[in-house]
Amino acid sequence: MVDLFVDPLVWLVIEKLGKILQDEAVLLVGVTDDIKKLYRTFTLIQAVLKDAETRRVKDEAVKIWLQNLKDVAYDVDDILDEWMTEALISQAPDEGDESCFSKMKVRNFLSPITCFKHVTLRHKIGSRIKEVRGRLHDIAEEKNQLGLRADSGEGERVVSELIRWGENRERETSSLVNPPSVIGRDGEKNVVIGLLLQEVTEVPFVISIVGMGGLGKTTLAQLIYNDEKVEGHFDMKMWVCVSEDFNVKQITKSIIKSANGPNCDHLDLDPLQHLLRGILQAKLFLLVLDDVWSKDSENGRS
Repeated sequence: MVDLFVDPLVWLVIEKLGKILQDEAVLLVGVTDDIKKLYRTFTLIQAVLKDAETRRVKDEAVKIWLQNLKDVAYDVDDILDEWMTEALISQAPDEGDESCFSKMKVRNFLSPITCFKHVTLRHKIGSRIKEVRGRLHDIAEEKNQLGLRADSGEGERVVSELIRWGENRERETSSLVNPPSVIGRDGEKNVVIGLLLQEVTEVPFVISIVGMGGLGKTTLAQLIYNDEKVEGHFDMKMWVCVSEDFNVKQITKSIIKSANGPNCDHLDLDPLQHLLRGILQAKLFLLVLDDVWSKDSENGRS
């Protein structure tokens, strides 16, 4: 039997890392790549735990390797717990405090707001994640040196797990929603719709719905997008799923397509933007950019 402390602990850490990878909060500490590598390395290591358990009784080196793995897994678990606790504590902005996104001229209406207030602690957590990733990398290297192997079933499961995560992360959303299945979002919906329908003096007028993964941000945006009052207010509506790769040229093409514009796959960025300007000229339009991960303000202004 695999060590009762190591195997479940590794699975717990893998699960937590997977959830964080579905959450925009991960970008705010600048360690997206580190989290991805932790997830991948833990998943690959988990596949050889059965072999490690079989050999540890007679192989002292394998026994020490398992203990080192357990220590790193506990440290990662503690860091992730501290990270998420800090995110929850930092949900509510101080009175009079402008959101950390204020420089981008957006307002936040959906809690919890995934923006840490305590920069020092944020830096500390980011540094600790990088440190444990280095230790885990060494453990993965030792796994190879010890000749630990996954059986065929575990190997196939690991590949499936990594593929599954990749497919989930590359999800694409649309503006369609099933209203009967949505309950309890009328308050947030009416607040945002009220803002959209008011007289606008600032152009562009931007509203940001920000929060942890799984809160229903996309569903809320779909409900607003398909509301009858919103339908009647705007001359044109467009919905684009951005996801993790904030590519200005590709996003511009997607906006043009959503606006039922002409085929533009062959155009470079400059003619694309001139084409889009012509399509939107003198029109009151609503543009939804869903599943935005990037905080690159320069790209955002493009």
